Amino acid sequence: MLLSFDDPDIAQREVRRLLAAGQGQDLEVRLSGGTYTRAAPLVFTELDSGRNGHTVTWTASPGERVEFSGGVTLTGWRPAGDGRWAATVPETVRAPRQLYVNGLRTAWVRSDWLEHDDCKIGPEGMTGAAALGVAGFARPSDVELVFRVRWRSYHCPVVGVSDDVIRFTEPCWTNALPGTGRVGPHWDNTAVGTEIHAWSMFATNALELLTEPGHFVWDSAARTVTYLPREGEDMESAQVVVPVAEQLVVLDGAHNLVFRGLSLAHTAWERTAGYVGAQAGFTLTGASGPLGEAGSHYTKPVAALTVRGGRQITVAGCEFVHLGGAGAVLEAGTKNSTVTGCSFSDLSSGGLYVGDIDPHPAVELADEGNSASFNTFRHTGAEFTDSVAVWGGYTRNLTVDRNTLEHLPYSGISLGWGWNQPEAQNPWLGENRISGNRIVDVLRVAERQYDGGAIYTQGPQPGTVVEANFIDRSEYGTTANDGNGIYLDEQSSHILVTRNVVTRVGYKWVSNWAEYGVENRAAGNWTDNTITPAFSGTGSVMEDNAVGLTELPPEAVRVAERAGAGPWPAPVEPLGSQEP
Repeated sequence: MLLSFDDPDIAQREVRRLLAAGQGQDLEVRLSGGTYTRAAPLVFTELDSGRNGHTVTWTASPGERVEFSGGVTLTGWRPAGDGRWAATVPETVRAPRQLYVNGLRTAWVRSDWLEHDDCKIGPEGMTGAAALGVAGFARPSDVELVFRVRWRSYHCPVVGVSDDVIRFTEPCWTNALPGTGRVGPHWDNTAVGTEIHAWSMFATNALELLTEPGHFVWDSAARTVTYLPREGEDMESAQVVVPVAEQLVVLDGAHNLVFRGLSLAHTAWERTAGYVGAQAGFTLTGASGPLGEAGSHYTKPVAALTVRGGRQITVAGCEFVHLGGAGAVLEAGTKNSTVTGCSFSDLSSGGLYVGDIDPHPAVELADEGNSASFNTFRHTGAEFTDSVAVWGGYTRNLTVDRNTLEHLPYSGISLGWGWNQPEAQNPWLGENRISGNRIVDVLRVAERQYDGGAIYTQGPQPGTVVEANFIDRSEYGTTANDGNGIYLDEQSSHILVTRNVVTRVGYKWVSNWAEYGVENRAAGNWTDNTITPAFSGTGSVMEDNAVGLTELPPEAVRVAERAGAGPWPAPVEPLGSQEP
């Protein structure tokens, strides 16, 4: 049965009425083309689900584009001197971190990387307010300092400056320092101010920094944004969207639903309490909590689309774009669901998150049998650069196949969790497959996020296969910062790595450094890389790999050309090409 509507809320009420009445066939809801602004997410439950093997499909009318938007149009722009323009922000907007001007992301202005060798870090804050320039800002309490340490990223809002000490919002600052009692030694060693690893920092959101077009500053006291337009932008006619809503679509216990050809855009992610990255876009939140050395007490990023406990959910041909958080999350026991043929681009956080961080979930909360295929991920992690394009946690029978991942600040695909901790042994993890993906230009050196891989794994996962992926340029341009091709980190175990093509990586083409990462096998792969240390894991082997190549053999070229979401054959640069 075909149903046409120009209001999704009215459409949902009618579908529920039909289902409650015993409608015994597939339903297809076609929405008229246009932008549907959401102040709150559209929530789907058992009441909206297909019955008796039938499905309910939500899509756009043929030939039309439907966008669910979490943003509102920002008008009333006025000249503010020095080529800048200002506008007053509605009360519904808490603290805008992005604007979209004529469809282009506009971010807070930032400084260059700041020298911090003479700064001292302590519980009270950070010295060096004058040397860093923060003391000279007219509104330091609107400033945020961003720290990048290895694989972690921190965004800590400034409260104020006194006696050359920068003070920060709590609990952000306490959580950013070592000794919280909530994380393990790996995270304490990568806390802000660590003396073990090099770290970088910059300042954001100060009017004094606003000299580069395409950036803006938020003034919380005046509730204004001040923007320096790009060349050719006319602020009297420009279409400017400011995000408000954090979520657009939520499925809670729904099943047999299809979402096809819809666009989700312009979400916010309120971060006035700061951002303390743990790994892969997860954060340490709250002022207190239990010790979780296996990463079992971190928080996922908010997402435009969230599926909790879903069954037979299909998200096909959808667009996730201009988002302040992540694209989509499948969690809390979601099973036999798929995200396919979608595009994820210009996201502040990661693209797609599948699974959870409890190594021993209850049966009803165990994620299983899900897939992500033929999707494209480009320029995710635009703000929270420690996030990844595709993350899989404790999950089984997950397939990540034929996706294209390009231009990412950190790792591309991350699968598994746990860090060899006692509470993470014998987890709900295994029989997963990462195959046929095209992963190009990741772990970008300029972002200063280190210690990752184009494909990254954690934890024992018997039966997991990494096969026929094409990886080109992972932390390309430096050998100093652990930028790997395929990274079997920590207790990654029982994983087969085969028939992958790995070119132009900064460090190792494959890594299994930990002795407790056992019984891994890398066989029949091709690489130009010459950094090929033997696997350290007990019972792990490397065999029949072609390394140090100056030219890819025909079979390797075929694997590379067929990888990704298409079109095929995909381009494969000759070895020796230095262009990024």
